[in-house]
Order: sequence, then C-alpha cells, then structure tokens
Amino acid sequence: MENKNWLSPFGNDLWSDRFFNQLVPRGINDFFKGGNFGPSVDLRETDREIILHADIPGVNREDLDITVDENVVILKGEIKKDETRTEKGYHLSERRYGSFYRTIPLPAEVHSEQATARYKDGVLELRIPKMEATTKRGFKPRIEADDHPVQ
Repeated sequence: MENKNWLSPFGNDLWSDRFFNQLVPRGINDFFKGGNFGPSVDLRETDREIILHADIPGVNREDLDITVDENVVILKGEIKKDETRTEKGYHLSERRYGSFYRTIPLPAEVHSEQATARYKDGVLELRIPKMEATTKRGFKPRIEADDHPVQ
C-alpha cells in the first residue's frame, strides 16, 4: 500500500486528475454538454412588463425554443455553424455545434400567453406583461364551530 500525503503537491495525482480532468474542459464540446454555455441575459422590469434581452449569435430562429411560464423563462437552442474559406495559399474550415438550455427566474408573475418575442441580429427581445399586483393578500376566514362560537 502506498503512503501518499494528500497535502503535498508532489507524489499525488490531485493536480493531474482533479484540475485537468474536472476543472479544465477537454474540448469545445464540453462547454456545450456541461451546461457552461448559455446566452448572456439582461432582465429589466418596468411598471407594466418584464423585458428580457438575450445575446444568441449564430442561432437560427428555427433552432430557438422559448417557453414562458408565470414565473420563469426557459431558453433552449442549438447552434450549427459551418464556415469555409479558400484563398490563395490556404483553406480554412471551421465548425461550431452545440446546444444550450437556460432557465431565467422572473421577479414577478406574468401573463405568459401575452408574451411577444423578436429575434434580430443575434439578439432576442422578449416582452412579457406583468400581472396586476393584488393589494389584498392572505384571507383570514372566520372559524365557526357547532358547540361554541369563537369570540
């Protein structure tokens, strides 16, 4: 049996196993599979609506899926990009594939069925009307019993 000191940087595989295999992705596909890739999102709330802007360059509108619930927005999509250039002296071919899934909690309840979305130049704009805030929350009913009235 080997005697390894786990505090020592020498003689153990902590750095090679943990650091290089878990913390550093092995390829671009690990960003997509591991859930580390997702669109940058700006969320703004006004008196009447919630406005969400998401940067999603390279995604076709047909490959974008948006779901709006009363308190959450789910963005799903797939990137498929092939670029090939041939010029004098070289040939360049780049491919980028992957999918993303992002859940964005909303700061207020919304009318999900009235949401509108626009996608232009790689930027998604989602406008969702807010539900009217109820001022009266929590109802305390009167408790009645057959034997004694509550005072």
